[in-house]
Amino acid sequence: MCTAFIYRNRTDHLYGLGFNRDESVKRKPSLSPRLMESPTGKAIAPIDGDAGGTWIGISQDGEIVCLLNYYEAALKLLRNPVSRGLLVRSVLLKERAPESWQVSELDNYYPFKLFCIDSEKTRIYIWDGKVFSTEENTESFTVYGSSFTQGPKAQVSRREVFEKEFRPKTNPNAKDFILLTKNFLVSHLPEKGALSPCMHRRDATSVSRTIFVVENGKVDLFYKPNQPCEEGPEEEFNFTLTDFRTFV
Repeated sequence: MCTAFIYRNRTDHLYGLGFNRDESVKRKPSLSPRLMESPTGKAIAPIDGDAGGTWIGISQDGEIVCLLNYYEAALKLLRNPVSRGLLVRSVLLKERAPESWQVSELDNYYPFKLFCIDSEKTRIYIWDGKVFSTEENTESFTVYGSSFTQGPKAQVSRREVFEKEFRPKTNPNAKDFILLTKNFLVSHLPEKGALSPCMHRRDATSVSRTIFVVENGKVDLFYKPNQPCEEGPEEEFNFTLTDFRTFV
């Protein structure tokens, strides 16, 4: 239940990600973006309030990582499932490369699509509950979506909304990408509900919006810890890949 909007402009060494996180209204609030460290790497990411992992973040080498649940996959109930957010955390901290994952390990996780984004391409690692596969995407604009109730219709609908209503005629600069992303992720098209980028259901909703923009080693991070369409504070962080700051 999320929306990911990926952008890259190789000419300007610019790439970014806008992400609406959709979750159950019963889930605990997440913690604001902060520095994570391990012997193998550093990353900046918000922290999930339930399991302590994350759904999105950036590594010190500039790689942006995010995860969508793969609801269309054949679902089998797991007795003791491991949080998928711990996989994201591990990839961000360079503790494990996704290419090293084995099916026997992934059997402990519900299906997902994990995205690793840099200036050249997006690598997508897909676990459908049975088969582990990979894809690549190099397009300038790409929208991905997931929905517990709508399945693949959510991605189709959100892509159509972007193409018809939001896709710019020219590649935006960093400032314009941020504005474009905020406008798209706050949208209630085609109508306010389960299919709109800003998602609304009785039992679940878009609970946060995160935007990363990387340009020539400079990073801008925006984190809104509530419904994108609601009034409320938005945290802004500005740092570089060489001056990877610690957040409280």
